[in-house]
Amino acid sequence: MEFDLIGIDPSIANAFRRILIAELPTMAIEKVFIANNTSVIQDEVLAHRLGLIPVTVDPRLFEYISENDSPNEKNTIVFKLHAHCKCGEPRLTVKSEDLAWLPNGSEYLLEGQNPDSSSSSKPKTYTSFSCSQDSLPEIIIARLGPGQEIEFEAQAVKGMGKTHAKWSPVATAWYRMLPEVVLLEDVKDEDAETLVATCPVSVFDIEDIGNGKKMAKVARPRSCTLCRECLRVGEEWEKRVSLRRIKDHFIFTIESTGALPPEVLFTEAVKILENKCERVFSELS
Repeated sequence: MEFDLIGIDPSIANAFRRILIAELPTMAIEKVFIANNTSVIQDEVLAHRLGLIPVTVDPRLFEYISENDSPNEKNTIVFKLHAHCKCGEPRLTVKSEDLAWLPNGSEYLLEGQNPDSSSSSKPKTYTSFSCSQDSLPEIIIARLGPGQEIEFEAQAVKGMGKTHAKWSPVATAWYRMLPEVVLLEDVKDEDAETLVATCPVSVFDIEDIGNGKKMAKVARPRSCTLCRECLRVGEEWEKRVSLRRIKDHFIFTIESTGALPPEVLFTEAVKILENKCERVFSELS
């Protein structure tokens, strides 16, 4: 998503960028309980890959989990995956869409729990869901050869990008000042064609002014990357073309990982910055 921020200081634009990268909470896989892994991918690498898969869940519906909290339906999402490539079959590709959501929590029993116990109480698992929680992107997790198998449970919790990059909701967030391209004098005929051919991003265009005459005009100043190719044609071109930046007009770009839409991410970033300002005012007063 690309939009314009007009009439603000660069520090404010940078504050939005930093909040988007490091301070917006998302859900990401934090713990992986591997029951079986005979693939070529080590357990640690597999867990790392799972942590980087964007979980398309609204984090505002969940609470943060601390070291003293037990995983429950309010702070944890549980996924399960069991893939087996049978002997004699072609290689199996395991993707993130194979992760099955467990709305009732973990199905793995804690050590010492007997599933065949006659006790009326439910055996304890790795989560403590009191009720049911009642689409993931297609990302390759592993490729299994004949006879290989993967089985695990994964727990996703709420966190921020400043703790670990897997919780960052954006692939990138950046901004640049709006370019301003000004022709200081009329550029006509062959010079106009030279100017248009020189620009690699087609900022300039040719306008027919009649009587077989042509004149260059600035058609797409927003596309200018300030590469200065138009000034390298000759020394005299520095007196004919001026490249500037508008210092209070920013082109802001947000590329979401897919966990939340970019427009939602920016709205939440504004709320976080607003809360920070309110805390400063309250401390000063």
